[in-house]
Amino acid sequence: MRTRDITVIFQGAMKVHRPRDGLAFAEILKRTRKAIPGARVILSTWEGADVPENLAIDELVLSPDPGPLAPLKLTDDKANNINRQIVSTEAGMRAVRTPYAVKLRTDCFLEHAGFIDFHGALLRRDQRANRIVAAAFFTMDTAVFERIPYHLSDWFQFARTEVLQSYWQVPLMTAAAGRFYETHAHAPDSNVFEKRFRAEFAVEQYIAMRYAQKLGYACPSRLNDVRPEVLRDHHRFLADETLVLDPWQCGMVFPKYQWVNDSLMQGINNFMHLDWLALTGQASLEDAGPGEVERAVARRKRLKRVAQRLFDASRPLHGAMFEESPRGRFVRRQLMRAFRLLRNFARA
Repeated sequence: MRTRDITVIFQGAMKVHRPRDGLAFAEILKRTRKAIPGARVILSTWEGADVPENLAIDELVLSPDPGPLAPLKLTDDKANNINRQIVSTEAGMRAVRTPYAVKLRTDCFLEHAGFIDFHGALLRRDQRANRIVAAAFFTMDTAVFERIPYHLSDWFQFARTEVLQSYWQVPLMTAAAGRFYETHAHAPDSNVFEKRFRAEFAVEQYIAMRYAQKLGYACPSRLNDVRPEVLRDHHRFLADETLVLDPWQCGMVFPKYQWVNDSLMQGINNFMHLDWLALTGQASLEDAGPGEVERAVARRKRLKRVAQRLFDASRPLHGAMFEESPRGRFVRRQLMRAFRLLRNFARA
Protein backbone atom coordinates (compact mmCIF):
# COMPACT_ATOMS: atom_id res chain seq x y z
CA MET A 1 0.00 0.00 0.00
CA ARG A 2 1.30 3.45 -0.92
CA THR A 3 0.75 6.32 1.48
CA ARG A 4 -0.52 8.45 -1.39
CA ASP A 5 -3.42 5.98 -1.64
CA ILE A 6 -4.61 7.15 1.80
CA THR A 7 -6.59 10.23 2.82
CA VAL A 8 -6.60 11.38 6.44
CA ILE A 9 -9.86 13.05 7.45
CA PHE A 10 -9.63 15.25 10.53
CA GLN A 11 -13.16 15.87 11.76
CA GLY A 12 -14.53 18.06 14.49
CA ALA A 13 -14.13 21.48 16.02
CA MET A 14 -11.24 23.62 14.83
CA LYS A 15 -8.97 25.37 17.36
CA VAL A 16 -6.17 27.53 16.02
CA HIS A 17 -4.66 28.06 19.48
CA ARG A 18 -3.00 25.40 21.59
CA PRO A 19 -5.60 24.16 24.12
CA ARG A 20 -4.66 23.45 27.71
CA ASP A 21 -5.06 19.68 27.21
CA GLY A 22 -3.53 19.15 23.78
CA LEU A 23 -1.66 20.54 20.78
CA ALA A 24 -2.45 23.29 18.31
CA PHE A 25 -3.97 21.86 15.14
CA ALA A 26 -1.02 23.07 13.05
CA GLU A 27 1.26 20.88 15.19
CA ILE A 28 -1.15 17.94 14.90
CA LEU A 29 -0.98 18.29 11.11
CA LYS A 30 2.81 18.52 11.11
CA ARG A 31 3.24 15.36 13.18
CA THR A 32 0.66 13.39 11.21
CA ARG A 33 2.16 14.33 7.84
CA LYS A 34 5.57 13.25 9.12
CA ALA A 35 4.12 9.88 10.16
CA ILE A 36 2.34 9.26 6.84
CA PRO A 37 4.12 11.31 4.14
CA GLY A 38 2.33 11.65 0.83
CA ALA A 39 -1.14 11.06 2.27
CA ARG A 40 -3.89 13.52 1.34
CA VAL A 41 -5.33 15.51 4.27
CA ILE A 42 -8.90 16.77 4.60
CA LEU A 43 -10.21 18.95 7.41
CA SER A 44 -13.97 18.59 7.90
CA THR A 45 -15.35 21.19 10.28
CA TRP A 46 -18.11 23.78 10.66
CA GLU A 47 -19.19 26.75 8.62
CA GLY A 48 -17.75 29.86 10.22
CA ALA A 49 -14.78 28.02 11.76
CA ASP A 50 -11.55 30.02 12.16
CA VAL A 51 -9.38 28.19 9.63
CA PRO A 52 -6.07 29.89 8.71
CA GLU A 53 -5.50 30.32 4.97
CA ASN A 54 -2.00 28.84 5.14
CA LEU A 55 -3.04 25.66 6.97
CA ALA A 56 -1.22 22.62 5.52
CA ILE A 57 -4.30 20.73 4.34
CA ASP A 58 -5.32 19.57 0.86
CA GLU A 59 -9.05 20.22 1.18
CA LEU A 60 -11.41 21.99 3.55
CA VAL A 61 -14.96 20.69 3.99
CA LEU A 62 -17.45 22.93 5.80
CA SER A 63 -20.85 21.76 7.07
CA PRO A 64 -23.75 23.39 8.90
CA ASP A 65 -23.50 22.66 12.62
CA PRO A 66 -26.39 20.35 13.63
CA GLY A 67 -25.86 21.33 17.26
CA PRO A 68 -25.56 19.19 20.38
CA LEU A 69 -27.97 16.91 22.18
CA ALA A 70 -28.51 16.68 25.92
CA PRO A 71 -25.55 15.25 27.87
CA LEU A 72 -25.01 11.57 27.11
CA LYS A 73 -25.18 10.55 30.76
CA LEU A 74 -27.37 11.59 33.66
CA THR A 75 -24.22 12.21 35.70
CA ASP A 76 -22.64 14.42 33.03
CA ASP A 77 -22.92 18.06 31.99
CA LYS A 78 -21.05 17.83 28.67
CA ALA A 79 -23.06 18.06 25.45
CA ASN A 80 -23.64 14.90 23.42
CA ASN A 81 -21.97 15.73 20.10
CA ILE A 82 -22.91 12.55 18.25
CA ASN A 83 -24.72 14.39 15.45
CA ARG A 84 -21.81 16.79 15.01
CA GLN A 85 -19.50 13.81 14.65
CA ILE A 86 -21.78 12.08 12.14
CA VAL A 87 -22.23 15.19 9.99
CA SER A 88 -18.56 16.21 9.88
CA THR A 89 -17.24 12.68 9.37
CA GLU A 90 -19.74 11.78 6.64
CA ALA A 91 -19.06 15.06 4.79
CA GLY A 92 -15.32 14.44 4.98
CA MET A 93 -15.72 10.87 3.75
CA ARG A 94 -17.71 12.04 0.73
CA ALA A 95 -14.72 14.16 -0.32
CA VAL A 96 -12.24 11.25 -0.32
CA ARG A 97 -10.91 10.16 -3.73
CA THR A 98 -8.22 7.71 -2.62
CA PRO A 99 -8.74 3.94 -2.13
CA TYR A 100 -8.17 4.13 1.64
CA ALA A 101 -9.15 6.55 4.38
CA VAL A 102 -8.21 7.32 7.98
CA LYS A 103 -10.70 8.95 10.34
CA LEU A 104 -9.20 11.06 13.13
CA ARG A 105 -10.47 13.71 15.52
CA THR A 106 -9.00 17.19 15.24
CA ASP A 107 -7.40 16.75 18.67
CA CYS A 108 -5.59 13.48 17.80
CA PHE A 109 -2.51 12.82 15.68
CA LEU A 110 -0.45 9.98 14.26
CA GLU A 111 3.09 9.49 15.56
CA HIS A 112 3.64 6.55 13.20
CA ALA A 113 1.62 4.54 10.69
CA GLY A 114 1.91 1.07 12.20
CA PHE A 115 -1.71 0.40 11.29
CA ILE A 116 -0.59 -0.03 7.66
CA ASP A 117 1.75 -2.87 8.64
CA PHE A 118 -0.83 -4.64 10.82
CA HIS A 119 -3.53 -4.26 8.17
CA GLY A 120 -1.24 -5.58 5.45
CA ALA A 121 -0.12 -8.57 7.52
CA LEU A 122 -3.69 -9.61 8.29
CA LEU A 123 -4.88 -9.02 4.72
CA ARG A 124 -2.18 -11.34 3.39
CA ARG A 125 -3.27 -13.91 5.94
CA ASP A 126 -7.06 -14.00 5.48
CA GLN A 127 -7.86 -11.81 2.43
CA ARG A 128 -10.69 -9.99 4.26
CA ALA A 129 -10.33 -6.64 2.51
CA ASN A 130 -13.20 -4.82 4.20
CA ARG A 131 -12.00 -4.86 7.80
CA ILE A 132 -12.04 -1.62 9.79
CA VAL A 133 -8.91 -1.02 11.84
CA ALA A 134 -10.04 0.62 15.10
CA ALA A 135 -8.41 1.68 18.34
CA ALA A 136 -8.84 -0.38 21.50
CA PHE A 137 -9.77 2.74 23.54
CA PHE A 138 -12.84 2.89 23.82
CA THR A 139 -13.85 -0.39 22.24
CA MET A 140 -15.71 -1.83 25.20
CA ASP A 141 -15.48 -5.40 26.47
CA THR A 142 -19.01 -6.56 27.28
CA ALA A 143 -17.65 -9.22 29.64
CA VAL A 144 -16.45 -6.88 32.37
CA PHE A 145 -17.91 -3.57 33.63
CA GLU A 146 -20.06 -2.06 30.86
CA ARG A 147 -22.20 -4.46 28.85
CA ILE A 148 -22.61 -2.34 25.74
CA PRO A 149 -22.40 -4.44 22.53
CA TYR A 150 -21.01 -2.86 19.34
CA HIS A 151 -19.20 -0.11 21.25
CA LEU A 152 -16.43 0.25 18.63
CA SER A 153 -14.01 3.11 19.17
CA ASP A 154 -14.41 6.17 16.95
CA TRP A 155 -11.11 7.82 17.92
CA PHE A 156 -9.19 6.28 15.01
CA GLN A 157 -10.44 4.19 12.09
CA PHE A 158 -8.75 3.00 8.89
CA ALA A 159 -10.29 1.01 6.06
CA ARG A 160 -11.10 1.00 2.39
CA THR A 161 -12.82 4.28 1.61
CA GLU A 162 -16.15 2.74 0.57
CA VAL A 163 -16.26 0.80 3.86
CA LEU A 164 -15.85 3.90 6.02
CA GLN A 165 -18.24 5.85 3.81
CA SER A 166 -20.88 3.18 4.48
CA TYR A 167 -19.99 3.05 8.19
CA TRP A 168 -20.58 6.79 8.59
CA GLN A 169 -23.80 6.99 6.59
CA VAL A 170 -25.85 7.11 9.77
CA PRO A 171 -29.17 8.84 10.51
CA LEU A 172 -28.83 11.53 13.14
CA MET A 173 -29.82 10.65 16.69
CA THR A 174 -33.13 12.27 17.59
CA ALA A 175 -33.55 14.55 20.58
CA ALA A 176 -35.97 12.00 22.07
CA ALA A 177 -33.39 9.20 21.75
CA GLY A 178 -30.84 11.51 23.34
CA ARG A 179 -33.12 11.83 26.40
CA PHE A 180 -34.50 8.28 26.34
CA TYR A 181 -33.73 7.33 29.95
CA GLU A 182 -35.29 10.50 31.30
CA THR A 183 -38.68 8.94 30.53
CA HIS A 184 -37.87 5.20 30.43
CA ALA A 185 -36.57 2.94 33.16
CA HIS A 186 -33.22 1.24 32.71
CA ALA A 187 -33.41 -2.54 32.39
CA PRO A 188 -33.78 -4.18 35.83
CA ASP A 189 -30.39 -5.89 35.59
CA SER A 190 -28.52 -2.66 34.71
CA ASN A 191 -25.38 -1.99 36.73
CA VAL A 192 -24.12 1.30 38.14
CA PHE A 193 -22.37 2.33 34.90
CA GLU A 194 -25.26 1.42 32.62
CA LYS A 195 -27.75 3.33 34.79
CA ARG A 196 -25.81 6.53 34.16
CA PHE A 197 -26.92 6.75 30.53
CA ARG A 198 -29.48 9.34 29.48
CA ALA A 199 -29.31 8.50 25.75
CA GLU A 200 -30.92 5.33 24.44
CA PHE A 201 -27.59 4.07 23.09
CA ALA A 202 -23.94 5.00 23.60
CA VAL A 203 -22.48 7.16 20.82
CA GLU A 204 -20.04 4.57 19.46
CA GLN A 205 -22.64 1.82 19.82
CA TYR A 206 -25.31 3.76 17.92
CA ILE A 207 -22.98 4.31 14.95
CA ALA A 208 -21.41 0.83 14.83
CA MET A 209 -24.66 -1.10 15.15
CA ARG A 210 -26.24 0.83 12.27
CA TYR A 211 -23.39 -0.40 10.10
CA ALA A 212 -23.64 -3.92 11.54
CA GLN A 213 -27.36 -3.99 10.72
CA LYS A 214 -26.53 -3.28 7.07
CA LEU A 215 -24.36 -6.39 7.11
CA GLY A 216 -27.06 -8.57 8.69
CA TYR A 217 -25.77 -8.84 12.26
CA ALA A 218 -28.19 -9.11 15.20
CA CYS A 219 -28.06 -5.84 17.12
CA PRO A 220 -29.19 -4.65 20.56
CA SER A 221 -32.74 -3.51 21.21
CA ARG A 222 -31.50 -1.51 24.20
CA LEU A 223 -28.22 -0.17 25.58
CA ASN A 224 -27.18 -3.28 27.54
CA ASP A 225 -28.96 -5.94 25.51
CA VAL A 226 -26.74 -9.01 25.94
CA ARG A 227 -29.07 -11.71 24.68
CA PRO A 228 -27.08 -14.73 23.39
CA GLU A 229 -27.84 -13.95 19.74
CA VAL A 230 -26.70 -10.33 20.17
CA LEU A 231 -23.44 -11.27 21.89
CA ARG A 232 -22.81 -14.00 19.31
CA ASP A 233 -23.12 -11.55 16.43
CA HIS A 234 -21.28 -8.80 18.31
CA HIS A 235 -18.31 -11.12 18.70
CA ARG A 236 -18.61 -12.26 15.08
CA PHE A 237 -18.67 -8.62 13.98
CA LEU A 238 -15.48 -7.85 15.92
CA ALA A 239 -13.77 -10.98 14.61
CA ASP A 240 -14.74 -10.66 10.94
CA GLU A 241 -15.23 -6.95 10.30
CA THR A 242 -12.57 -5.29 12.47
CA LEU A 243 -8.94 -5.35 13.49
CA VAL A 244 -8.63 -3.83 16.97
CA LEU A 245 -5.21 -2.36 17.73
CA ASP A 246 -3.87 -0.73 20.86
CA PRO A 247 -3.22 3.00 20.26
CA TRP A 248 0.56 2.54 20.37
CA GLN A 249 0.26 -0.18 17.70
CA CYS A 250 -1.78 1.88 15.24
CA GLY A 251 0.20 5.07 15.96
CA MET A 252 -2.64 7.22 17.28
CA VAL A 253 -1.97 9.71 20.09
CA PHE A 254 -4.79 11.47 21.93
CA PRO A 255 -3.14 13.98 24.32
CA LYS A 256 -6.38 14.72 26.17
CA TYR A 257 -6.80 11.07 27.12
CA GLN A 258 -3.20 9.93 27.57
CA TRP A 259 -4.10 8.93 31.13
CA VAL A 260 -6.15 6.04 29.71
CA ASN A 261 -2.95 4.31 28.58
CA ASP A 262 -1.88 3.90 32.22
CA SER A 263 -5.30 3.19 33.73
CA LEU A 264 -5.57 -0.34 35.11
CA MET A 265 -9.36 -0.15 35.16
CA GLN A 266 -9.58 0.99 31.53
CA GLY A 267 -7.05 -1.65 30.52
CA ILE A 268 -9.48 -4.24 31.89
CA ASN A 269 -12.65 -2.51 30.71
CA ASN A 270 -11.56 -2.08 27.10
CA PHE A 271 -11.25 -4.68 24.36
CA MET A 272 -7.52 -4.61 23.66
CA HIS A 273 -5.59 -6.16 20.77
CA LEU A 274 -4.79 -9.18 22.91
CA ASP A 275 -8.54 -9.70 23.45
CA TRP A 276 -9.06 -9.48 19.68
CA LEU A 277 -6.40 -12.15 19.13
CA ALA A 278 -8.09 -14.35 21.74
CA LEU A 279 -11.53 -13.88 20.17
CA THR A 280 -10.39 -14.60 16.63
CA GLY A 281 -7.85 -17.32 17.39
CA GLN A 282 -5.40 -15.40 15.21
CA ALA A 283 -1.69 -15.88 15.68
CA SER A 284 0.29 -12.80 16.63
CA LEU A 285 0.76 -10.20 13.91
CA GLU A 286 4.05 -9.22 15.55
CA ASP A 287 7.26 -11.11 16.28
CA ALA A 288 6.07 -12.96 19.37
CA GLY A 289 7.93 -16.02 20.58
CA PRO A 290 6.37 -19.51 20.68
CA GLY A 291 3.62 -19.65 23.26
CA GLU A 292 4.12 -16.03 24.29
CA VAL A 293 0.73 -14.83 23.03
CA GLU A 294 -1.05 -17.89 24.44
CA ARG A 295 0.40 -17.24 27.90
CA ALA A 296 -0.48 -13.54 27.72
CA VAL A 297 -4.05 -14.37 26.63
CA ALA A 298 -4.44 -16.85 29.48
CA ARG A 299 -3.21 -14.29 32.04
CA ARG A 300 -5.52 -11.61 30.66
CA LYS A 301 -8.56 -13.92 30.65
CA ARG A 302 -7.83 -14.86 34.25
CA LEU A 303 -7.54 -11.22 35.31
CA LYS A 304 -10.76 -10.21 33.54
CA ARG A 305 -12.65 -13.16 34.95
CA VAL A 306 -11.64 -12.35 38.52
CA ALA A 307 -12.30 -8.61 38.01
CA GLN A 308 -15.78 -9.31 36.64
CA ARG A 309 -16.60 -11.61 39.56
CA LEU A 310 -15.34 -9.04 42.06
CA PHE A 311 -17.40 -6.34 40.36
CA ASP A 312 -20.56 -8.46 40.48
CA ALA A 313 -19.97 -9.45 44.11
CA SER A 314 -19.53 -5.80 45.13
CA ARG A 315 -22.84 -4.60 43.63
CA PRO A 316 -24.34 -3.72 47.04
CA LEU A 317 -21.43 -1.30 47.56
CA HIS A 318 -21.54 0.35 44.12
CA GLY A 319 -23.49 3.36 45.37
CA ALA A 320 -20.66 4.27 47.73
CA MET A 321 -17.88 3.08 45.44
CA PHE A 322 -18.78 5.28 42.49
CA GLU A 323 -20.27 8.38 44.07
CA GLU A 324 -18.47 11.69 43.55
CA SER A 325 -17.45 12.39 47.15
CA PRO A 326 -14.42 11.93 49.44
CA ARG A 327 -15.94 8.62 50.56
CA GLY A 328 -16.34 7.48 46.96
CA ARG A 329 -12.78 8.46 46.06
CA PHE A 330 -11.46 6.60 49.12
CA VAL A 331 -13.39 3.44 48.23
CA ARG A 332 -12.19 3.63 44.61
CA ARG A 333 -8.57 3.91 45.76
CA GLN A 334 -9.00 0.73 47.74
CA LEU A 335 -10.60 -0.90 44.70
CA MET A 336 -7.62 0.08 42.53
CA ARG A 337 -5.28 -1.48 45.08
CA ALA A 338 -7.30 -4.67 44.85
CA PHE A 339 -7.08 -4.56 41.05
CA ARG A 340 -3.31 -4.18 41.20
CA LEU A 341 -3.09 -7.23 43.42
CA LEU A 342 -5.29 -9.07 40.92
CA ARG A 343 -3.00 -8.01 38.08
CA ASN A 344 0.02 -9.36 39.94
CA PHE A 345 -1.89 -12.58 40.57
CA ALA A 346 -2.76 -12.86 36.88
CA ARG A 347 0.87 -12.40 35.89
CA ALA A 348 2.01 -15.19 38.19
